[in-house]
Amino acid sequence: MPVISQSACGKAILLGEHAVVHSQPAIAIPLLSKRVRVRVEAQLVGPTGRIQVNSPLLGLKQELASLPEHHPLFQAVRLTLAELGVMQTPSCTLHVSSTLPISSGLGSSAALAVATIKALSKFHGHPLDLDTVNRIAFECETYVHGRPSGIDNTVVTYEKPIFFQKDRGAEIIQPGKQFTFVLADSGVSKSTHQTVAGLAQDLADDPETIQPKLEQIGSLVIQGKQALLRGNTDRLAEAINRNHALLSALHLSCLELDLLIREAMRAGALAAKLTGGGRGGHMLALVEDDKIEPVLEALQKVPGSNPFFTIVKPGAEA
Repeated sequence: MPVISQSACGKAILLGEHAVVHSQPAIAIPLLSKRVRVRVEAQLVGPTGRIQVNSPLLGLKQELASLPEHHPLFQAVRLTLAELGVMQTPSCTLHVSSTLPISSGLGSSAALAVATIKALSKFHGHPLDLDTVNRIAFECETYVHGRPSGIDNTVVTYEKPIFFQKDRGAEIIQPGKQFTFVLADSGVSKSTHQTVAGLAQDLADDPETIQPKLEQIGSLVIQGKQALLRGNTDRLAEAINRNHALLSALHLSCLELDLLIREAMRAGALAAKLTGGGRGGHMLALVEDDKIEPVLEALQKVPGSNPFFTIVKPGAEA
C-alpha cells in the first residue's frame, strides 16, 4: 500500500476574541504557512489492526490504543474509521510532524484532527469531502475542549477566513485582495480558560464598564469583515488597532505582547494586536508586502518570539 501524507493549517483570531464568548461576532484566519502533517505508512509485518503513532514533536512513540481517550489523534482515528465503516484497519504507523507551534492557541489540535482524518480516509481509499472532515473534526474538538465554538475546525478544514457568531454558525469570507500577516510569540504561556473566566467575572462585577467594550469589539468585527470583503487595508488596519486598544483596556494584554506590538509598528506594520486568549500567547500584525522582512527582522531581535508570516488569499484564488 502507498504511503499517504496529508496536512492541515493552523488558525489565528483576527478580530473579536473574548467578545465572541459573550455573543459578539469574531473573525478567524487560516495560517497557511504553518501546518501539521500526518503520514500513514502501512506495516506489512505484525498483527492486523495495530496502529502505531510516531511523533518526536509530541513525544509519542506508542500504540494508538494507549493514548488517552480525549487525545485529538485517538478520536480522529476512531471517528474516521466509524465514518468509513471500517471494523479493523490494516496495521499502520501514523507519523506526525508540524511547523505549527503546539498548544499555543493557533489551532494545533484542530489541525492534527483534520490532517489525520484526511490522511486516514485517503489511506483506506475513500477520501472524505470537506464537509464530513469538518463535522468529524468538530467531534474531535468536543473531546479535547469540552464545548468548542466550531471556529477552529472550520477555518482549518476549509483554509479560508471565517466570520463566526455564537448560535449563528460560521460563514466563509472571500477576501477582495491578498492580505499578509506577521505573527510572533510573546513567550508567555497563559491558559485561555483562565483569561476567559477572568473577563466573565469582570463582566459580572462591572457590566456598565465591560459590556460596552465588548459591543464595540463586535462593531469592529463587522468593520473588519467588510474591509476583508472589499480589500480595504486601511479600514482593516483601523479595526485591528482599535480592537487591541479595547482588549488592552480589558487587561488582556501584557508587557511582552506590548513590546512585540511596539516593535512591529516601529518596523512598518500597519496594525498589530494580541490574538487569542491574551495575557501571553501570540501577537498578529497586518503588513504590506514590502514591510514583511523589516517587521520580521525587528521581531527576531526579541528573544523567543519566533516570528513568521502568512497570507490570506483573495476569494478568487483561495
